[in-house]
Amino acid sequence: MKTLLVLVAFALGGLAWGQTLQFSQVLLVSSNTQTVPAGKVWKVENILASSSLVASGNQTVNFSISVDNSQVFVAGANSQVNVYNQGVQSMSSTSNQLVQPIWLPAGSTLAAGQNVFRVSVIEFNVLP
Repeated sequence: MKTLLVLVAFALGGLAWGQTLQFSQVLLVSSNTQTVPAGKVWKVENILASSSLVASGNQTVNFSISVDNSQVFVAGANSQVNVYNQGVQSMSSTSNQLVQPIWLPAGSTLAAGQNVFRVSVIEFNVLP
């Protein structure tokens, strides 16, 4: 009986202070800075790259977005080629990507950054 009362108390407490998200729309944010409207939250799902996600030769490629006017690296790739005295080459390549999604509260700003054509975003209404 005590367990049931505790569960009911937690459930009612969650209803009293919890918030619900309701789907609003899907957005593609460009390099023009956009602001998350009041009463909304944005879920950054992915980027649409404007260049290859693979680095070749001795090259580093970074992919970034701008959040609140600060550059945030969301993916990157680099490669290194070594040529030895008899033409033998070795090549190493690494890539990384930050864990998605990124949640942005109302008032935050977002823009596509380096090597990013658009940012895929899902907008939600915040319901009391």
